[in-house]
Amino acid sequence: MSKKQWAKSTNGPDEIDVMALLTAISAVHEGHVEIVLRRFGIGFSPSIMVCCQATFDVVDGSSLPALVAVENAWPCSEHQTLWAHVYDGLHRLDSAIQTSYEQMKLP
Repeated sequence: MSKKQWAKSTNGPDEIDVMALLTAISAVHEGHVEIVLRRFGIGFSPSIMVCCQATFDVVDGSSLPALVAVENAWPCSEHQTLWAHVYDGLHRLDSAIQTSYEQMKLP
């Protein structure tokens, strides 16, 4: 019988950090945040396009957009792991949502 062990510790964000940030952004901005991973490139390509997006339930006449999204390809020179790349994408999404608030027309 094998002995159960804790997962190895990492030096950067992992899936728990990503889920905590995703949940926080959803709660603060009252939207539905999701991460979409898709193949990027033509033919055989090891690249992944990471899209972080937030959708909002908006009423007629609202100047808040129904969707805010950011995306970037991985692997990249800034992040060694996919989780670190996704975590950074969520930070960029939070900034993009803030920018959309600042650009809203006030009544």
